[in-house]
Amino acid sequence: MEIRTPIVAIMTLSILLVVYLRNSVPKVASARIFFGFLVASFLNAFAEIAECAVFIYLNNSFFVLRKAAQIFYCSTIIICAYLITCYVYSKVTRRILVSNWVIALGGIPALVAIIMLFVGDVSFARNIDGLYYNYGSAINFAYFVGLFYVLVGFFVIIVFRSRLGGGNFRVLLIGFIIWASMAYYQYSGHGLQVSAMAIMAMSLIIFICIENPKGFYEKQIPNILNRDAFNTMISEKYAGSRTFYIMAVIFTGKTNVLSSNDRQNLYDEQSRIGRMINNALNNCGVYLFNWNTLVFLVHNPANVETAMNLIHNKDNSIDASYRKTFCLMEAPKYAKGADEAVQILSYLSGEYVFTQSSPNLVIDDAVVDKMIFRNNIEDIVRQAVRDKAFDVYYQPILNVKEGNFSSAEALVRLKRPDNERYISPEDFIPIAEKCGMVHDIDDIVFEKVCSFISREKLSSYGIKVIEVNLSGVEVVDPRTYDRLIHKMEKYNIPPNFINFEITETSYINNDEAFKENVRKLKNMGSTFSMDDFGSGYSNLLEILKMDYMLVKMDKEFVWNCLDEGKPENMRMLEYTIGFLKDYGLHILAEGVENIEQAKLLIDKGVEYLQGFYYSRPIPEDEYIEFLKAQKGIFNKGD
Repeated sequence: MEIRTPIVAIMTLSILLVVYLRNSVPKVASARIFFGFLVASFLNAFAEIAECAVFIYLNNSFFVLRKAAQIFYCSTIIICAYLITCYVYSKVTRRILVSNWVIALGGIPALVAIIMLFVGDVSFARNIDGLYYNYGSAINFAYFVGLFYVLVGFFVIIVFRSRLGGGNFRVLLIGFIIWASMAYYQYSGHGLQVSAMAIMAMSLIIFICIENPKGFYEKQIPNILNRDAFNTMISEKYAGSRTFYIMAVIFTGKTNVLSSNDRQNLYDEQSRIGRMINNALNNCGVYLFNWNTLVFLVHNPANVETAMNLIHNKDNSIDASYRKTFCLMEAPKYAKGADEAVQILSYLSGEYVFTQSSPNLVIDDAVVDKMIFRNNIEDIVRQAVRDKAFDVYYQPILNVKEGNFSSAEALVRLKRPDNERYISPEDFIPIAEKCGMVHDIDDIVFEKVCSFISREKLSSYGIKVIEVNLSGVEVVDPRTYDRLIHKMEKYNIPPNFINFEITETSYINNDEAFKENVRKLKNMGSTFSMDDFGSGYSNLLEILKMDYMLVKMDKEFVWNCLDEGKPENMRMLEYTIGFLKDYGLHILAEGVENIEQAKLLIDKGVEYLQGFYYSRPIPEDEYIEFLKAQKGIFNKGD
């Protein structure tokens, strides 16, 4: 025995314990077991120091004290080996929640070994260097049990390494190899005890690489745990049988693109709320699930009302520029598993909350059904992008001056794979934008439009222009010009045959790339129109930003202006038409549904008409038949 190595070990373990106790960690089984292992490791180092002191500084007359020190030391070795095996089990079990039965059964060998230390042969001797060492049947059995636990832990991480992940597997493997090597060295080389160093090395490796409390926290937001900590905690909550409540605070009201000051203000507000919730709910733990979403989990229903009142208490609000929506979900009632809960929270914070005005949102079957519908649409869109399975329909546009349908708008359509029903673009286009697929859809549609124009020789029917939607995502991509020109050249389509409609569904936030693409395409002969004027992002500022050729008045705007119950709205229509024409723009009215609307709009100076009165959007073959059967300016198409 020698006292220097356990002193180094106990100093290191003391530091680890202080760091661990100063930080709140997720209240999960693996963290609790590791904390127990740290405590047992500290006691083992202390026991080794005590044993060394007793044998070195006290004589043989202190036989009982020496034996007690030996029993204490060997018992802590067994407990450390047992706890590290429990820790490994907590990391690999699929149930996440550690079974008490498994823990109890696994502790039987340790209990037997400790009892043997009290009733069996515990002796000591000195080696040729004069160092004391332990021996005896009970000591040998205790060392055997300790080695047994170490080998079981080693075997478990080898067999279940896929459940640990590459990083955790390597960390634990190195730790076990060091421990086993030092244990063998101590057992075979009587006298130099290094078990405290071995256990300290295992503690240090796990602490630094796996269980460091700081690794569970957001670096930029004090008091807030991160997404990894949340995933660990919610998995264990679902492994239990108790009902619990998932509460979230979602911050909205500003653009997702934050300035450094905006982001710091949001961090400060989230940190303040996290501290407030932790204080009120007995340090329940607050997690940053998404950049704009804090989540906390509780079992007591009374805590739900407490949290809601805290969030909406105006006296507690610092930054009023962020609207805070309080969300509540009972689990597992509305989310059967951890993966589904994560899906719902992602849907809430990423999309659904922006459609709600209420400060409180209770998750029920209706919300879950909307999420399922949305996810199904996303799956269909992804498959359609892979298969290029989008259809293109055409809606004729009447040229008032010429009295014919010399142009049409190409519109994307997506059919459900399981039936003949179509999914509304209002449903799948926003989802495609959220998932970054609208660029692919634009590319597929434009390819099909160019192919159709070339194949059917549309110019022979008097068609002068086909209007194609170009999303905000596409129009700010520096590669867009080359792609569009390449397709037009591929199918021998003159650029002046294409008019691009800039859609409102994605706000254009890169003016330089936008203007450059527009400039190049205009130089080649293509024209541009503003889509859905009078709604969303289509406004006077956008008209000033670029030289549009045509402005398409949104159907809702047109219908409101033509509302017979509000004759004063006609002044807005007259003013809008006069302003746009004075500015040198051509005007198209969408949503024309009857002859009265058509005549009134023409009288007011509208130059192009589009709507169901003339034709719904129709597939390629029907559009060709429509062109063959044009009947005049005030007649419906077939």
